[in-house]
Amino acid sequence: MSAEKEFDKALDRMKNSFAGKDGIIHLFEQGYSFSEIQSALDFPFSMEKIGRTIWEYQISNENILLRDPLSGQGKDNSTYVKTVGAFGKQSFVKVVSDDSEKKEVKYKKMILNVSHDIFNVLAGTEIGKVEQFMKDNSTGGPDYVSLDFGRLKTRSGNEWIAMVTSLTGIEREYVENLPWQNSIGSIYHRIDDRLIKVLYSLERSGFLPGVYYFAINEE
Repeated sequence: MSAEKEFDKALDRMKNSFAGKDGIIHLFEQGYSFSEIQSALDFPFSMEKIGRTIWEYQISNENILLRDPLSGQGKDNSTYVKTVGAFGKQSFVKVVSDDSEKKEVKYKKMILNVSHDIFNVLAGTEIGKVEQFMKDNSTGGPDYVSLDFGRLKTRSGNEWIAMVTSLTGIEREYVENLPWQNSIGSIYHRIDDRLIKVLYSLERSGFLPGVYYFAINEE
């Protein structure tokens, strides 16, 4: 094997170490945007690679579900703690409890608008409802929202572009760079601090998703 190929292999190994995937995840949890993550890493990573790493991480932590929460996915043995990083960035860190068994979480499916999905534009009279809707139905989570971004991205390029360009900053980078197209159908995203900001922006632009799953607090 040539020296050049050996170097490339060594570089790949290093990029998959803490300086690579673990570094991406660490910075993501500190609240960094995708572009900030890319700039902070010691090795060059494409946005595609960063997006794929975060996608896999979000699935492994059940922040993204590939089946709806009513199927039994979304069991939880964790909570989120708000932290402030070295540069004043706020983020929510997932803290796993000492229990070895995940607690069973039951969900109720709620429809914000029965005639609405991600492919329809909300009427002006509907704007401003999502915040109150979540307050009325959430008992502390973990709550999820159904997202059809994969179908939107592959089926309707113009609507995907319109939806993405309605977002700005860290929210746009998050939505734009995750590989939603890897999932044929809907995925279910935990409604965390990052996703709430995305939902508020989507509501203002008219692309708000309509199907939500709220955890039932039986205490």
